[in-house]
Amino acid sequence: MMATDRSNTYRSRRTGLILFLLIFSVTTAFGGEPKYDYRIDLKTIKKNRFQVELFCESFSQDTLVYHFPWIIPGTYEEANYGKFIHKLAAYDQNDERIKVKKQGKNTFIITPATHIKSIKYWVSATWDSKNPRTIWPMAGTGIIEDRVFAINAGGVFGYFSGEEEKAVDMHFVYPEHLYAMTVLEQDSKSAGEVLISTSDYHELIDSPILFGKPDTSSFNIYDTDVMIGFAHETDDTKRAAGISQTLDASMAAIESYIDTLPAEEYAYLIYYANEYGLGKILDNQRFVILKGLIYLIRNGLPIGGALEHNKSSFYYLPDPGPGYTENISEVIEDISIHEFMHILTPLNLRTQHIHNWDYTEPVMSKHLWLYEGVTEYMSLIIQVNGGMLTPKEFIAWRMESKIRNGEKFPFEEMSFTEMSTGVLEKPYKKNYNQVYQRGAVLGMLLDIEIIRLTEGRKRLIDVMYELIDDYGQTRPMDEDMVFELFTEKVHPDLRDFFTKYIEGREALPYQEILQHVGVIYETDTTLSLPRHPLRDNGGKYTNISLGGKRNIKKVGKKDEIGFQAGDKVDRNFYFDTYFDDFGNPLPEEMMVTFEVERDTTQITLSDSISYKEEEVFHQLRIMKEMTPLQSKYFNIWLGFEPIATE
Repeated sequence: MMATDRSNTYRSRRTGLILFLLIFSVTTAFGGEPKYDYRIDLKTIKKNRFQVELFCESFSQDTLVYHFPWIIPGTYEEANYGKFIHKLAAYDQNDERIKVKKQGKNTFIITPATHIKSIKYWVSATWDSKNPRTIWPMAGTGIIEDRVFAINAGGVFGYFSGEEEKAVDMHFVYPEHLYAMTVLEQDSKSAGEVLISTSDYHELIDSPILFGKPDTSSFNIYDTDVMIGFAHETDDTKRAAGISQTLDASMAAIESYIDTLPAEEYAYLIYYANEYGLGKILDNQRFVILKGLIYLIRNGLPIGGALEHNKSSFYYLPDPGPGYTENISEVIEDISIHEFMHILTPLNLRTQHIHNWDYTEPVMSKHLWLYEGVTEYMSLIIQVNGGMLTPKEFIAWRMESKIRNGEKFPFEEMSFTEMSTGVLEKPYKKNYNQVYQRGAVLGMLLDIEIIRLTEGRKRLIDVMYELIDDYGQTRPMDEDMVFELFTEKVHPDLRDFFTKYIEGREALPYQEILQHVGVIYETDTTLSLPRHPLRDNGGKYTNISLGGKRNIKKVGKKDEIGFQAGDKVDRNFYFDTYFDDFGNPLPEEMMVTFEVERDTTQITLSDSISYKEEEVFHQLRIMKEMTPLQSKYFNIWLGFEPIATE
């Protein structure tokens, strides 16, 4: 797949020029030791930039083509890291300048390069850009002089055409009070200097480095050593140990669901960005919208998230201040399982398009349903299996929400594989976020189909492990054979699921599939449901929940329960209070109670349930009475019962 808004003519000319240059180059650029030798100076910062030098004395060819990535794996967004490289110059053995011509946004042509000695350039921080679409911060470069340096390699190191397999040495010089946090091995003979090496450029791109004041913690899961490295823009408070405690439940849930992990070590690299100004605005509650808009205009949109790698993940999280610790912990807990489970796919189960990644002209895989959709689904099924979510929360809240959002995907206009292969271009790119919605739903329905077709002998996770055994990190699957490979491990009838609903444009058969595990699906119907104690009485609360709670902004005139403006209620208090453990509404006139936080004090309010008629779309609930087979499949599906052995 090519870049958005690039014509075929431009692509042909660009590719032709590079091929022309390479034809007149020596086949192997490295004439001596086969290694990239970098020196990075993080002590001398000018205009919020640091200098990188690449020693090239072992090169022997006349023309060198030096690239920075257009796109890196896992992002599915244009990055154009070359935009953040400045004053790139090449020098010969007499320290005389060699001609350098920049081609496009990411490529530098160096000629004549027969006697080249070094390349020097300055790197600016991608984090300085207020446009989040420039480069997502978890994939970018951060420079906070003397405090924090985030090294996501695409924005710092380039590569020569055809030389991605060569080893890389990085000699970092940095402030002595900082510490290098990475999953890579380090060799440091003195404070403020460290040598970090990778086997090739692919491992370099795959291994972020975070420099900050020493703050680490560690634990072990299935013989995998896990390290947490933390850095903050301004706060010197130690956080790694607390984050480790936050991750305890997530890691225990993973351990309860899977049998082994295909990695000996793993690193969580977590950075908190200072958004204290926004936190003060939210705390004040006066003129929040106006003040918030002013803040966003001045400071840009506070975004965050994480990017997975083979043996680590990098987190960039906005920190609104001390009062929001619980909220950030909730975010980490929610996304940590997703990022960690990428260790299965695409990091150990992938096709050639991911395995043989082309950083300048990548071909997009059609299997985002697997890489992102199944991973998102796995992150939820693991939580219910590990007790972090109840079956009711998993089915009637999280998956019901994903079905509703997933139905916004224009499946009659494009299949999921078509969206996946065209994700860099219009109209497909605007539907990318559906990998976390409809993609997760596809994962759920596929899991249930596998259980049904194998009569409970296999789940989706079991099939994935079988395929990892067959392929794994060093052997990619064939892009065009993935559906057949899954089908061979399950049953011939499974091929219809892929044909109709992932490759095809047919509506998803929710009712048909979900009934096998005792889940009722209803849509486009009118039901009698409990009246909402706030909204149905004219009240309002914030749509955004902070710390798992919502602030009541307005109390309606019909309120007889006793709410007050400023009260805080749990995010899902209506769902938790007015529906039973199966997701069914509690009886009319039944008295219920729930807690409200008022001025930091917990008080209890009560209500007598009254009903209203409401049209519902895509509603899920659990059958109270299941057949023995439905009950068996339900428990196997959620991991409550071992898979069948016969």
